[in-house]
Amino acid sequence: MTTVLPVKGLRFNNEAGLDLSKLITPPYDVITDKLQNECYEKSPYNVIRLEYSKSLPGDNHRENKYTRAAAVFREWIKKGILIKDEKPAFYLYEQHFFYSNKKYIRKGLFCGVGLSPFEEGKIIPHEETLSNPKADRLELLRHCETNFSPIFGLFKDKDNFLDIFTDSYKEKQDPVITFEDDDGQLHKVWVITDHKFIEIVKDFFRDKKIYIADGHHRYETALQFYLEKKELDKSKEKYDHTLMALVNIYDEGLLAFPTHRIITQSEINSSELLEKLAKYFFIQEFPGAKNREELLALLDKSLTGATKAKLSFGLYTPERKLFILTLKEITEEKKLFPWLDTVVLQELVLSDIFGLGETERRKESRLVYLRDEWEAKLQVDQGQIRFAFFINRPPLEEIISLAEKGIRMPQKSTYFFPKFVTGLIMLQLGNA
Repeated sequence: MTTVLPVKGLRFNNEAGLDLSKLITPPYDVITDKLQNECYEKSPYNVIRLEYSKSLPGDNHRENKYTRAAAVFREWIKKGILIKDEKPAFYLYEQHFFYSNKKYIRKGLFCGVGLSPFEEGKIIPHEETLSNPKADRLELLRHCETNFSPIFGLFKDKDNFLDIFTDSYKEKQDPVITFEDDDGQLHKVWVITDHKFIEIVKDFFRDKKIYIADGHHRYETALQFYLEKKELDKSKEKYDHTLMALVNIYDEGLLAFPTHRIITQSEINSSELLEKLAKYFFIQEFPGAKNREELLALLDKSLTGATKAKLSFGLYTPERKLFILTLKEITEEKKLFPWLDTVVLQELVLSDIFGLGETERRKESRLVYLRDEWEAKLQVDQGQIRFAFFINRPPLEEIISLAEKGIRMPQKSTYFFPKFVTGLIMLQLGNA
């Protein structure tokens, strides 16, 4: 049985006169040094100081970014910058945004979700994780005992029952949070404490599986932290859940994009690479695109999606040529892995041709990841990287199906757009 429960959300005080658009950040895992500095400059109360504080020269085990985050957190609570809602609530959320000149609205539910090991089958992962991010998130959780950002979870509701039900409550009251961020996205939050509403939502999720879309590291960290507290028997009930934002897999505002694979350095030249690729793929050559729109149109037309009948992805080389690679009939020994282009690319190309084993893939030295196709092309043209492999949009239902069978995709197989922001609704565990 999956446990979804209302929580006493922690959020920025509406009465403090602060501009919420200057206080939120993207999730920590997409924050560059440049973006971190920009967030620091936006406001002295930007949540970056909690979620992803700066390291400083001379940091040690007594004073470091985690201890500073904890000190700032206590100060903000004391000053009333952050306040906790008095009653447990479900938080209904709408994120209004544009993509390719089309408007979307993604609906979500902020809530607590009971922690359970993946083996129990209540919470389902779909990607591999790395050790370094987990260590970082665990230290922050140990010091602050608070979820500053939600884990992004998915659930199946083909009949759209939950949206229809929650929309009826939105019509009865105004959102408690409404603001537009610096990217032009409109955020709305409704706080629902109604007992009948809470019981219906809890009952709805009892037989549902929750699939982690974004936040695998944070979920594994939350579970480890809970087990640490359970061993100490220190009011463990406070730590047996974590903050999630749940979205229906059939929501029209749920957009999933690919993360492209970039070879930064290799002794293999283009001719040698194409010769090796010909063993596994049919190869079709195209001239390099002249602008972003042309490149995207060409890839959209050529990459027809990953299916067992036809699996294709793109390759861009230093000669400014674009190749579409289409998988031939696979050899018997390679039939064991799932038919997704991220997996095929990893097994047949990154591993077999470039010799990138699991350890080196995780280091992100010779292999890195980019989401912007045009930026990848420009970096190849400028000699900053060697080759760019463009992959398809991830087939979400197929990934979910594989996840249910216990098969995890390579790291960064999916990129959900837009991200859930950090600092909108938070969950304080240690003083719940």
